[in-house]
Amino acid sequence: MARRYKPDSIKPSRYQLRGILLYILPFPLLLAALRGLLNDNLTLATGSGAGFILAMIAATLARKGFAIEARAKQRKIVRRTSTLPYKTLGAILLGIAVAITSWLAIGNGIIVSLLLGIAALTGFYLYYGFDPARDGTGIAAVGITSEEVLDLLDEAETKIQSIEEARARINNQELRQRLRRIVKQTRNILQTIEEDPRDARRARKFLKVYLDGAQQVTSGYARAHEHMESSELDENFRRVLATIETVIAEQQKKLMENNATELDVQIEVLQMQLEKEGIV
Repeated sequence: MARRYKPDSIKPSRYQLRGILLYILPFPLLLAALRGLLNDNLTLATGSGAGFILAMIAATLARKGFAIEARAKQRKIVRRTSTLPYKTLGAILLGIAVAITSWLAIGNGIIVSLLLGIAALTGFYLYYGFDPARDGTGIAAVGITSEEVLDLLDEAETKIQSIEEARARINNQELRQRLRRIVKQTRNILQTIEEDPRDARRARKFLKVYLDGAQQVTSGYARAHEHMESSELDENFRRVLATIETVIAEQQKKLMENNATELDVQIEVLQMQLEKEGIV
């Protein structure tokens, strides 16, 4: 069974608590800055305040990097190095914050302060690491970048979630079961694309056109069904779902055969049926 593709599902133990200390540890600097203001000690206030602000920014950047890292571990595809290196930037800012605090707030010399800043940066690296270098050349070599594949998968997942939300408003158990199968089979296709990004080129039109049509027809039926009960509407929707399941089976077959020619015909047939049934 293919695992469910959920780009935003991150386990709390792996991300939500990671890096919390980076927010907690700088708070004594805030107290020192306030004490400096009360005592008219501008050097202490400036050094401690600047160190606190920079440390907070560093923590925020680092946490952003942790989130990206956690999502990347759930995917076989990751973005290239063009993505901002949040963890590395956070580490550098943390080192600067320590150096400034040591120099202005504590009164150490510049050399000592620089060494302490480097020590803070090194400690961050040893404990959290920096952003990994990823060039994405393996994906670019097949004519599509990792960013394009990930954007395609994210867009498809958003549409699938919309289908699931509409499905929750439908009372007909038979239709709900059909939609559950459609969602499951579509996520299997997303998993296939994630494992072999070359399939993204063949499935791009399928995911964009088919999923958009499936989302619209499901949402349209759910809205109409809330205001009226119609056996004709149910039968039209049932026929559309049968066509959608057929298209999914064809898509999976074409991906296995590395053949996309007949797929376009199937998509056009689905589009015409959606317009004919008038559910959207």
